[in-house]
Amino acid sequence: MTDRFKRDLIINYNQKLLCIFAIDVSGSMRGNNIQTVNKFFNDFFSWVHDEEELMVKLEVAIMQYDEEVSILREPRLLEDGELPPTLTERGSVTETVMAIEEAIKLVEDRKAFYKATGQSYYRPWIIVMTDGEPYGNKATQADIDAISLRIKKDIVVKKYNILGVGIGDDFNTEVLNKITCGNFISMNSFNFHLLFR
Repeated sequence: MTDRFKRDLIINYNQKLLCIFAIDVSGSMRGNNIQTVNKFFNDFFSWVHDEEELMVKLEVAIMQYDEEVSILREPRLLEDGELPPTLTERGSVTETVMAIEEAIKLVEDRKAFYKATGQSYYRPWIIVMTDGEPYGNKATQADIDAISLRIKKDIVVKKYNILGVGIGDDFNTEVLNKITCGNFISMNSFNFHLLFR
Protein backbone atom coordinates (compact mmCIF):
# COMPACT_ATOMS: atom_id res chain seq x y z
CA MET A 1 0.00 0.00 0.00
CA THR A 2 1.19 3.53 -0.71
CA ASP A 3 1.62 5.99 2.13
CA ARG A 4 -1.14 8.16 0.70
CA PHE A 5 -3.94 6.64 2.77
CA LYS A 6 -2.06 4.88 5.56
CA ARG A 7 -3.73 7.03 8.24
CA ASP A 8 -7.26 6.61 6.91
CA LEU A 9 -9.66 4.87 9.27
CA ILE A 10 -11.76 1.94 8.10
CA ILE A 11 -15.32 3.01 8.88
CA ASN A 12 -16.91 -0.27 7.79
CA TYR A 13 -16.23 -3.29 5.61
CA ASN A 14 -19.08 -2.78 3.17
CA GLN A 15 -18.06 -3.19 -0.46
CA LYS A 16 -16.85 0.26 -1.52
CA LEU A 17 -17.61 2.24 -4.66
CA LEU A 18 -15.07 4.96 -5.42
CA CYS A 19 -16.24 7.87 -7.54
CA ILE A 20 -13.76 10.55 -8.57
CA PHE A 21 -15.08 13.78 -10.06
CA ALA A 22 -12.54 15.76 -12.12
CA ILE A 23 -14.03 19.23 -12.60
CA ASP A 24 -12.89 21.81 -15.13
CA VAL A 25 -12.57 25.23 -13.45
CA SER A 26 -10.74 26.97 -16.31
CA GLY A 27 -11.70 30.45 -17.47
CA SER A 28 -14.38 29.27 -19.87
CA MET A 29 -16.37 27.83 -16.95
CA ARG A 30 -17.20 31.34 -15.72
CA GLY A 31 -20.86 32.14 -15.07
CA ASN A 32 -23.63 29.66 -15.83
CA ASN A 33 -21.32 26.69 -16.37
CA ILE A 34 -19.73 26.74 -12.92
CA GLN A 35 -23.12 27.50 -11.37
CA THR A 36 -24.52 24.42 -13.10
CA VAL A 37 -21.77 22.27 -11.61
CA ASN A 38 -22.26 23.66 -8.10
CA LYS A 39 -26.00 22.99 -8.31
CA PHE A 40 -25.25 19.46 -9.47
CA PHE A 41 -23.08 18.76 -6.42
CA ASN A 42 -25.63 20.22 -4.02
CA ASP A 43 -28.29 17.96 -5.53
CA PHE A 44 -25.94 14.97 -5.60
CA PHE A 45 -24.84 15.28 -1.96
CA SER A 46 -28.44 15.77 -0.85
CA TRP A 47 -29.54 12.68 -2.74
CA VAL A 48 -26.72 10.49 -1.36
CA HIS A 49 -27.62 11.56 2.18
CA ASP A 50 -31.08 10.08 1.60
CA GLU A 51 -29.71 6.77 0.32
CA GLU A 52 -28.71 4.57 3.27
CA GLU A 53 -26.99 1.98 1.13
CA LEU A 54 -24.82 4.56 -0.65
CA MET A 55 -23.91 6.35 2.58
CA VAL A 56 -22.00 3.26 3.74
CA LYS A 57 -20.48 2.35 0.34
CA LEU A 58 -19.91 5.39 -1.88
CA GLU A 59 -16.55 7.11 -1.47
CA VAL A 60 -16.50 10.48 -3.22
CA ALA A 61 -13.39 12.35 -4.31
CA ILE A 62 -13.53 15.79 -5.94
CA MET A 63 -10.64 17.33 -7.84
CA GLN A 64 -10.62 20.59 -9.75
CA TYR A 65 -8.33 21.43 -12.61
CA ASP A 66 -7.24 24.22 -14.88
CA GLU A 67 -3.49 24.59 -15.48
CA GLU A 68 -2.95 22.49 -12.35
CA VAL A 69 -4.88 19.82 -10.46
CA SER A 70 -5.92 20.14 -6.83
CA ILE A 71 -7.90 17.70 -4.72
CA LEU A 72 -10.73 19.40 -2.85
CA ARG A 73 -12.06 16.24 -1.24
CA GLU A 74 -10.02 13.10 -0.67
CA PRO A 75 -11.90 9.82 -1.24
CA ARG A 76 -14.12 8.96 1.70
CA LEU A 77 -17.72 8.35 2.64
CA LEU A 78 -19.98 11.35 2.99
CA GLU A 79 -20.61 12.53 6.53
CA ASP A 80 -24.13 13.25 7.78
CA GLY A 81 -25.15 16.73 6.68
CA GLU A 82 -21.91 17.34 4.77
CA LEU A 83 -22.04 20.04 2.10
CA PRO A 84 -19.98 19.88 -1.11
CA PRO A 85 -17.13 22.30 -1.74
CA THR A 86 -18.08 25.38 -3.74
CA LEU A 87 -16.25 25.56 -7.05
CA THR A 88 -15.11 28.83 -8.65
CA GLU A 89 -13.54 29.28 -12.06
CA ARG A 90 -9.87 30.24 -12.02
CA GLY A 91 -9.39 31.97 -15.37
CA SER A 92 -6.74 29.62 -16.71
CA VAL A 93 -6.26 26.87 -19.29
CA THR A 94 -7.88 23.42 -19.51
CA GLU A 95 -5.40 20.63 -18.71
CA THR A 96 -7.86 17.76 -19.05
CA VAL A 97 -5.22 15.18 -19.90
CA MET A 98 -3.24 15.98 -16.75
CA ALA A 99 -6.43 15.81 -14.67
CA ILE A 100 -7.32 12.37 -16.01
CA GLU A 101 -3.79 11.13 -15.29
CA GLU A 102 -4.14 12.33 -11.69
CA ALA A 103 -7.55 10.69 -11.39
CA ILE A 104 -6.16 7.37 -12.61
CA LYS A 105 -3.35 7.60 -10.06
CA LEU A 106 -5.91 8.28 -7.33
CA VAL A 107 -7.86 5.19 -8.41
CA GLU A 108 -4.71 3.06 -8.24
CA ASP A 109 -3.73 4.36 -4.80
CA ARG A 110 -7.21 3.90 -3.34
CA LYS A 111 -7.53 0.38 -4.73
CA ALA A 112 -4.18 -0.46 -3.13
CA PHE A 113 -5.60 0.83 0.18
CA TYR A 114 -8.70 -1.36 -0.18
CA LYS A 115 -6.60 -4.42 -0.91
CA ALA A 116 -4.17 -3.78 1.94
CA THR A 117 -7.00 -3.34 4.43
CA GLY A 118 -9.14 -6.26 3.25
CA GLN A 119 -11.97 -4.20 1.79
CA SER A 120 -13.82 -5.36 -1.30
CA TYR A 121 -14.77 -2.81 -3.93
CA TYR A 122 -16.76 -2.24 -7.08
CA ARG A 123 -15.07 -0.96 -10.22
CA PRO A 124 -14.30 2.74 -9.57
CA TRP A 125 -15.73 5.60 -11.59
CA ILE A 126 -13.88 8.60 -13.02
CA ILE A 127 -16.28 11.36 -14.05
CA VAL A 128 -14.76 14.21 -16.06
CA MET A 129 -16.87 17.37 -16.21
CA THR A 130 -15.76 20.00 -18.71
CA ASP A 131 -17.16 22.64 -21.04
CA GLY A 132 -14.28 22.76 -23.47
CA GLU A 133 -11.56 20.89 -25.23
CA PRO A 134 -8.14 20.35 -23.61
CA TYR A 135 -5.92 23.41 -23.85
CA GLY A 136 -2.47 23.76 -22.31
CA ASN A 137 0.94 22.13 -22.19
CA LYS A 138 -0.52 18.61 -22.00
CA ALA A 139 -3.17 19.15 -24.64
CA THR A 140 -1.35 18.33 -27.84
CA GLN A 141 -2.86 15.76 -30.16
CA ALA A 142 -0.12 13.34 -29.06
CA ASP A 143 -1.14 13.82 -25.40
CA ILE A 144 -4.80 13.27 -26.22
CA ASP A 145 -4.00 10.19 -28.30
CA ALA A 146 -1.82 8.75 -25.52
CA ILE A 147 -4.40 9.18 -22.74
CA SER A 148 -7.13 7.82 -25.01
CA LEU A 149 -5.09 4.69 -25.72
CA ARG A 150 -4.31 4.22 -22.03
CA ILE A 151 -7.97 4.55 -21.06
CA LYS A 152 -9.01 2.12 -23.77
CA LYS A 153 -6.56 -0.49 -22.46
CA ASP A 154 -7.56 0.12 -18.84
CA ILE A 155 -11.25 -0.27 -19.61
CA VAL A 156 -10.63 -3.57 -21.40
CA VAL A 157 -9.07 -5.00 -18.22
CA LYS A 158 -11.78 -3.35 -16.07
CA LYS A 159 -9.54 -1.09 -13.99
CA TYR A 160 -12.22 1.60 -13.80
CA ASN A 161 -15.18 3.12 -15.60
CA ILE A 162 -14.97 6.60 -17.11
CA LEU A 163 -17.71 9.04 -18.04
CA GLY A 164 -17.36 12.43 -19.69
CA VAL A 165 -19.97 15.05 -18.87
CA GLY A 166 -20.13 18.02 -21.22
CA ILE A 167 -21.10 21.33 -19.62
CA GLY A 168 -22.98 23.98 -21.60
CA ASP A 169 -23.78 24.00 -25.29
CA ASP A 170 -20.32 24.32 -26.84
CA PHE A 171 -18.24 21.46 -25.43
CA ASN A 172 -16.08 19.58 -27.93
CA THR A 173 -17.96 16.32 -28.46
CA GLU A 174 -15.22 14.86 -30.66
CA VAL A 175 -12.50 15.19 -28.03
CA LEU A 176 -14.74 14.17 -25.12
CA ASN A 177 -15.79 11.12 -27.14
CA LYS A 178 -12.16 10.19 -27.77
CA ILE A 179 -10.83 10.54 -24.23
CA THR A 180 -13.75 8.58 -22.75
CA CYS A 181 -13.89 5.84 -25.39
CA GLY A 182 -17.33 7.02 -26.44
CA ASN A 183 -18.76 7.13 -22.92
CA PHE A 184 -19.93 10.73 -22.60
CA ILE A 185 -23.15 12.68 -22.20
CA SER A 186 -24.21 16.27 -21.76
CA MET A 187 -24.93 17.59 -18.29
CA ASN A 188 -28.58 17.97 -19.31
CA SER A 189 -28.78 14.18 -19.75
CA PHE A 190 -26.75 13.18 -16.68
CA ASN A 191 -28.98 11.17 -14.34
CA PHE A 192 -26.81 10.26 -11.36
CA HIS A 193 -29.75 8.43 -9.77
CA LEU A 194 -29.57 5.83 -12.53
CA LEU A 195 -25.77 5.75 -12.63
CA PHE A 196 -25.42 4.78 -8.97
CA ARG A 197 -28.35 2.39 -8.93
